This record gives sequence, C-alpha cells and structure tokens, in this order.
Amino acid sequence: MAGTALLTEVIEDPARLMALRDAWMSLQADAPVNPFLTWDWQTMWWEVFGAGYALRSLAVWDGGRLRGLWPLYVDPAAPDQLRVIGGLDLSDHLGFLAATEWAPAVAAAGLGWLAAGAVGGDGTSLSNPVLDLHFVPEDGAVATAIQEAGPRLQCQVVAEAEAVSPWVPLAADFEEWVQTRLSKKDRHELRRKRRRLDAEHPGWRVRDCSRDGWEPALERFFELHRLSTPGKAAFWTADIERFFRLVGARFAAAGWLRLHLLETGDGAVAATLGFTLGGGWLLYNSGYDPAAARWSVGLLCVAEGIRMAIAEGCDRADFLRGDEPYKYDLGARDRTLVHLRVSRSTPTPADERGA
Repeated sequence: MAGTALLTEVIEDPARLMALRDAWMSLQADAPVNPFLTWDWQTMWWEVFGAGYALRSLAVWDGGRLRGLWPLYVDPAAPDQLRVIGGLDLSDHLGFLAATEWAPAVAAAGLGWLAAGAVGGDGTSLSNPVLDLHFVPEDGAVATAIQEAGPRLQCQVVAEAEAVSPWVPLAADFEEWVQTRLSKKDRHELRRKRRRLDAEHPGWRVRDCSRDGWEPALERFFELHRLSTPGKAAFWTADIERFFRLVGARFAAAGWLRLHLLETGDGAVAATLGFTLGGGWLLYNSGYDPAAARWSVGLLCVAEGIRMAIAEGCDRADFLRGDEPYKYDLGARDRTLVHLRVSRSTPTPADERGA
C-alpha cells in the first residue's frame, strides 16, 4: 500500500511470537492459503525444534493491525543466514505472510530492514545478512513483491527454480472430474484399478478420520508411511512424530485436518494426511502397506480423498511439493517453487567514494 506508514517490530523473544496469536490468525485469514505459515504450524515447529536457534523475526504493523510477518530465525552455524521457521524437511511452501494487496509493502519493509543490517532489538546488526527463502511459489504475490522491491532497496535477489508443487482443479462432482481432468489413459487406469480392488476386496472403503478417532488414525498413518519406503521410514524421528501429534491436535480443533484410511478385510492398508483450508484440499503425505501394493491402494486412497474434497465443496487439490508419478496420473499440473536469496547489493567503488 504505497504511502502507508508502517511500523516494523523485531521479535527475538519466543514468548512475544506466541503472544501474536490473535493478530497472526487474523492476518492468515486474509492472506493466500498456506498452512505452513499459520500460527499453529510455526509456533509448534519452534516449540519442538527451535532450541539452539536465535529468533529474529519481523512483524509489520499498520497502527494496531498486523499487516505482515517474516517468521525468521538464525542458526548459529550460519549466523548471517535468515531462514524461515518451519523446516525444509517439513514445510512445503514458505516465504512471508501477508494479504496479496499488502505484499509489496511488507516485502519493502523486510528488505529495507535487511539492507540496514537486519538490526536486532539490542541494536546489533548482522555483518552480511542474507534472506534464505526456500519453496516460495513462483507465481505468488510474495515472490513477485520481493523481486520487485530488491532493486529499489539496494538488495540483490537471486531466484532459482527449486521444486514443483503439482495441483489439479476439481469439478462439480467426482465423475465429471474424472472425465474432464484426466487423460483417456489415466481414466482407464483409475477405473481398472478400482475394479480390481472391488473384485478382490469387496467392501473396501476409505474412512474419514479427520474428526473422530484422528489420534489412532495418525498413529496408523505413521506406520504405513514408514512401511512405504526405507527413506520414509528414516524420516520419522521421535521429534517429528511429536510435532505432528501437536499440529494434528491444533489442526483438528480448527477443522483443517484430513486423515483418510483405506480399509479392506485386512485392516487399514493405505492412508493420507492432508489439510483443507480456503476451499482447497492439500495432500501433505501418504503411505501404504507394500503387501497391498498390487491393488494400487495408495493411488486409490488419494483418488477417494479427491472425491471427499469435491463433496466438501473444494475447488482444487494441491499435492504440494514433489513430482511423484501418481500426482500426474491424477491430472496434476506443475506449480514452480523458487529459492530466493536476498542480500545487500555490493557498493560500487563510486558509491564508496561518495559515502
């Protein structure tokens, strides 16, 4: 908002970050949907993983209204790198939080602070501060605002494509979605796989455990995700499990959690963990029992999640970060995520002589 006088507050005390709850929730309701920048996700990540890091976040205020938040921290091992709270192994989309119309002003506030040395509350600055921003949607207001603000504020912005976040638009009903969003080959394959599961496991179902029984369903999701591949098994540390139990409780209370189990006579053999916010179903992760792989239970569990999302009135399914083949079997199209590195521009010799 050009011409608006904004106040920037540097936050280095975790208690202050926690105390922003109401203002933060009001802000996230106005901003583009991003579960990874919500108060619940961010503060739970800090509670579980923040030990040893130094908080150095920036709140951007318009009078008493929070207009933007850069939830940043510094790792002592890289003391000039300002990174976004949330963890690169856990958060799929990052950046700063702001309503679309406020993104330019919030970007300018953040880059102006960076150009001045990312000064902390005690007046100390970082010697060579760099904003290290991963997984920022290339087509979003945040990436655009940062890249446009850089030259005006003597900051260098380097953008590199880093990952993809496939998504698919939904339709008025499931059969229309299958007919209009999938290729002929993928329609045939989905129906063939469903017929085979029907024939060999009649009575199978996908059960929505998002509200009642989500805690045991989450534990089964952990088990199935571990079974899927050795890499997925290694992912689940005690801290990561604790984090998801905490976030699960928060998201379930907010009505955002979506936990689905595909069950046959052998019990739950596939599961998906996702979130529904802002009219979209976001598939965070999935797992299945390899002993049931011949029935394509992982793919069918996701397809049934899409059916449920359509019934809820969602207009899109976002498969989040990663280019796994099953996403494209379900009609996904890519959205590029970029890595933005923002640093102070190096002064030219002429600049230095004129200083």
